Amino acid sequence: MRRNNFIFGLLLTILFVVLQSTLLQKIAVNGVVPDIALIIIVFTSNSLGTMKGQMLGFIAGFVQDFLSSGPLGFNALIRTIIGFFFGKIKGKLFLDSILLPIIFIVAASLMKEALIALTGFIFIADSQIIFFGRDFFIELGLNAVLAPFVFALLKLLKIYRINEKGGY
Repeated sequence: MRRNNFIFGLLLTILFVVLQSTLLQKIAVNGVVPDIALIIIVFTSNSLGTMKGQMLGFIAGFVQDFLSSGPLGFNALIRTIIGFFFGKIKGKLFLDSILLPIIFIVAASLMKEALIALTGFIFIADSQIIFFGRDFFIELGLNAVLAPFVFALLKLLKIYRINEKGGY
């Protein structure tokens, strides 16, 4: 049963990675698309733990790397770290309906941008890339608004069993 949950989460995440890079570009806000795959990675990692969170983050990041023009492994590394972090807090916090999903996604988005900035500073000598700019804050807002809805939908689908500690 648990393996099927992981496979469903993986397929759903890959679906949204593909949608983000294709169809959702048409409805972007100022050229920015919400990172729904990140929301699913955070939810799945928090539900299934570190190992599955890392695996999901790595595979989703690798697919995103394959679809984008960035260096292969860049998004895989970032999403693996995020999957690990949110898997570590599995069962330690009770997931309410609105506030905690927003806090988790704001933290995940900040972590993603900080890791992008750190990687950019290490590997790009004369970086012209703007970190924590206008586009980031638009994405952060979109992610925060969508997080409670995506978390609620994933809970409604009941793909993850509630454990005895109150978490998923």
